[in-house]
Amino acid sequence: MREGKLCDRDRLTDMLLLSKGVAGGYHTAALEAATPKVRSTLAKLHAEELKDAEALFSAMEKRGWYRPEPAGPPNLR
Repeated sequence: MREGKLCDRDRLTDMLLLSKGVAGGYHTAALEAATPKVRSTLAKLHAEELKDAEALFSAMEKRGWYRPEPAGPPNLR
């Protein structure tokens, strides 16, 4: 990042982190919803947020900016 300016990588990283937080909030809210209608609405919003996060992840991965480690036996504990 240059002084006071965000590059595309920084923007996508911020957006992905925000999306993860929003998805977590919707998830918790859906679990704690008092009525089926509210729960259903929150579950739909959660699903939409997951799609958005996937798109951000894919854009970053395609550019080589996000490289998760493979989930092989040593990483599964």
